[in-house]
Amino acid sequence: MDPYVINYARFTETRLIDSNNTFHQKVYIRRAKDMAREANLDLVCFSEPAINELALCKIVDFGKWKYQQEKAKKKEHSNKVATKEIQFTPVIGDHDLDHKVKQIIGFLKDGDEVVVNMRFRGIHHRLVGEGERIIGIIMEKTKDVGKEAYKKKTGDNIYLRLVKL
Repeated sequence: MDPYVINYARFTETRLIDSNNTFHQKVYIRRAKDMAREANLDLVCFSEPAINELALCKIVDFGKWKYQQEKAKKKEHSNKVATKEIQFTPVIGDHDLDHKVKQIIGFLKDGDEVVVNMRFRGIHHRLVGEGERIIGIIMEKTKDVGKEAYKKKTGDNIYLRLVKL
């Protein structure tokens, strides 16, 4: 059940947490509404009453409370580590290599994992040694911010996963 502002209640008594965070075991709903009105806040129901139980209500600024809940949810999702992939070929130019290494360093500083994918297609299959050399350069330039998690060589690709130190 989602919390909601009480305008009309089907129950007459409630457990209440007032604006000072004081817990009241049993309060008439009319008195709780008056307390909320005096504090210039909302009376919010957090649980529907079960049989022989009282609902739990709280006096809060509902808009502010809802905003804080959404903000906390976004922060919870932002803690996940993203995996970025950057592709290379063995015939990459020096300037392009430097640019992509700067991107890798930026991703690692942001806390993301980076997968470097060295692709060998067609005539590039003869340049596996050059691809290995470029992977070495990438590892050397990123050693201050990241470390190798694994390196894997398949038929057409060399994969290198870098993680933040």
